[in-house]
Amino acid sequence: MSETKIDHVSIGVLGVLTICAYGSWYYSFGVLLEPIRSDTGWSESTLASSFSAGTVLIGMSALFGGRMLDRVGHRPVFLLGGVVGTTGLVTASTATHVALFFVGAAIGLAAFGSLGFYHVTMTTAVRLNPDQPTLAIAVLTIWGALASAIFLPGSDWLQSELGWRVAVRVLACVTGLAFLTAAAVLPATEAVAPTARPSVRQVLASTVSAPAPRLFTIAVGFGGLAMSTMLVFQVPVMTAAGLGSATAASMAGLRGFCQLGGRIPLSPLVNWLGRDRALILAFAAMTIGGVLLSAAGNMPIAVAFAIVAGFGIGAFSPLQGMKGEELFERDQLGATMGVYGAVLLLVGSPGPIIGGVILERTGEARWVTLIVIGAATIALTATVLLARLSRSGPTTHPERATSTG
Repeated sequence: MSETKIDHVSIGVLGVLTICAYGSWYYSFGVLLEPIRSDTGWSESTLASSFSAGTVLIGMSALFGGRMLDRVGHRPVFLLGGVVGTTGLVTASTATHVALFFVGAAIGLAAFGSLGFYHVTMTTAVRLNPDQPTLAIAVLTIWGALASAIFLPGSDWLQSELGWRVAVRVLACVTGLAFLTAAAVLPATEAVAPTARPSVRQVLASTVSAPAPRLFTIAVGFGGLAMSTMLVFQVPVMTAAGLGSATAASMAGLRGFCQLGGRIPLSPLVNWLGRDRALILAFAAMTIGGVLLSAAGNMPIAVAFAIVAGFGIGAFSPLQGMKGEELFERDQLGATMGVYGAVLLLVGSPGPIIGGVILERTGEARWVTLIVIGAATIALTATVLLARLSRSGPTTHPERATSTG
C-alpha cells in the first residue's frame, strides 16, 4: 500500500470552496423559496423555474468550466466563478421584479456551479494529489457533505433574523470570498498540453460510445433528477406532511450532515463492494429515502429519511468521481467530469419545474416525491446493469486502455 500522503491543506481549501459553492444557492434555495414567495408574491413555479434555469446553465457551461480547467488551471476558473457568481446573486437580492430576480439567481447559480461544483474541485484535487486520487476525492467529499448541514439551518436563521434579501447577499459574499481565496492560495498546476486535449465532440462521444460509460451516464442523469427534486422540495414536503418549517429545515440540515455517513466509510466500502456495487447501494438508499420523505410528518420518519437519503446522496457524489476516474483518461478528466456535471444537472433540471407545477395544481407537496422515487429507481436499474457488465469483462473505456495521447 502506498505511503504517499495527500495535501490536506489544499483539500481543505477546496473543501470550503465546495461547501460554499453548493450551499449558497443550490442547497439554500429550498429554504428561501417560501420566504421569497411570501414577501414578493411571485409564483412558486416561476421561482422554481429560476432554479431550474440555473441548473440548465450549469449543465450547458460545465463542459466549458472543465475545458477551461484543463487549459489554464484552476486559478482563472475560481476567479471568474467568484466574481460572476457573487454579482449574480447580489443582483437577485435587490430585485423588485421577478424577471431581474430570475436572471440574477440563474446566473449566480450557474457561475458558482459550473466553476465550483465537484467536476471542478474533484479534478483539481486529483491533479494536486496525483498519487492518491481516490483518497483525495474521498476526503474532499467529506468536506462537501457539510454543505447542507451548514447552509440549510444557516440560511434559515439568516432569513428569519435579517430577511431573505440580506441573507442572499451574505451567502453570495461568503461564497465569493471562498472562490477568491482558493484562487489565491492553492498551488498552481500544469495545464494539459494542447496535443493531449481531445475535442469537445470526442469528450461527448466518450460518455456514450461504449456500454459501461453509457450506463454510467444514465445513472448519473437520473440520480441528478432525484437529487435536485429532493433538495428543492424536501422542506416543503416535510412541512406539508405536518412538521413545522424550522423543524423541517433542521431535518433537511440533518440529511445534509448524514451525507458524512456515505463518505467517511466510503474507502473501505468501495474496497469491500467495488465501485459499481457501492453505487447500487447509494441509489437504493436514495429510492428508499424518497419513500420516507413522502411520509415524513413526524420526527422518527423524518430522522429515518435524513439518515437514509443522506447516506445515498453522500455516497453518490464521490462515487461519481471515482467511477469517472476509473473510466476515462486523467488528461481529459476536467472536460469529462464537466460533461457528467452537465448530464447530472440538465437531466435534473426539469424536476423542480415539474414539482412546482404539481404543487400549484394539487396543493399537495408530497406528490413531488414520485419524481424522486421514479428517477432514483431508473438510476438504480442502470447501475445494476453496469455491475453485471463489470462482472462479464473490463469496463474501462477503450480510449483509456489505448490512449494515443
